[in-house]
Amino acid sequence: MDNFGPVGVASPDHTGHDGPDLEPLRAQVRSQWVDVLEHDDFGDDEDFFDAGGNSLLVAEIMAALGAEFGVRVELRLFFAHPTVNELTGALAAHEAFKAAAR
Repeated sequence: MDNFGPVGVASPDHTGHDGPDLEPLRAQVRSQWVDVLEHDDFGDDEDFFDAGGNSLLVAEIMAALGAEFGVRVELRLFFAHPTVNELTGALAAHEAFKAAAR
């Protein structure tokens, strides 16, 4: 499915205003959450599981994001970064996502 290898746990890239525009990726992550949770009543810093999610829904989200970007995304990335903002930063920091977003 990909030429990049698996996307593992990465630390969010806190690059501030000089870094990449994360809004398009954040919007995609948030959209996946809304699709699987079937509601949008959560903040971007709210834990997925507190918003009503479960591990089966995590698998759906990560498969959809991986397919959208053409990379394999490991589930542990989500568990290490369980908010929209954290997951967005972790995905943006990974080289495979940087290459796929170009």
